[in-house]
Amino acid sequence: MFADAKESTLRALVPHCIFQSFSAGIAINKVGQPPSYIYCLRSGSVEGWARLNAAETVVATASAPMVFEVATAIHNHPTVVAIVTREHCETIAIETSAFLQALQDDQAVCHAALVHASRVSMLMIDRLLDHKLRTAEERLGQWILSAMKPNDSFTVQIDFSKRSLALELGMSPANLSRLFNVLREHGVEVTGKTMKIIDLAKLRALAGDLN
Repeated sequence: MFADAKESTLRALVPHCIFQSFSAGIAINKVGQPPSYIYCLRSGSVEGWARLNAAETVVATASAPMVFEVATAIHNHPTVVAIVTREHCETIAIETSAFLQALQDDQAVCHAALVHASRVSMLMIDRLLDHKLRTAEERLGQWILSAMKPNDSFTVQIDFSKRSLALELGMSPANLSRLFNVLREHGVEVTGKTMKIIDLAKLRALAGDLN
């Protein structure tokens, strides 16, 4: 977001930046208040949690590099999603007032912020459509395909709680456990938090993947 910022903009932001280091499971921001900081995730990954009464869900996940709280800061809107670390994370927190001043003073930063906010909105729409149009089995299959790393041994490791994965996929933990058993019939062996893809074609068929 700051790649094309003017030198004067970066110098003005420096006194308003705080380096932070978090262990896993820490809520970085405060829900219900306009954000005091814009967070630049330098390392690690986070989850976006939303809660209403006794219900809760993981709205989104993100890995570094990532900037969040941009749209809420621009609109001075109360934060509705708690950003919780999935693993050890490092961030640079920029005071919101200084960030908003940079948007006014630097056209390149303003443009980058608008592009970022629109991209995040489109990703959220894609996620909503995915949950609305796919079955639970297809959502899990899609997640496994996206978690596979190029040139690996067709093994996917869940590095966070299964409960978080269930909520990310829009289902209950009990339903996710049931689907782990179903996976064996579709080319995936599950042992604890390790998934080994035995038959990629079957997995893609389960996920409704057209590639």
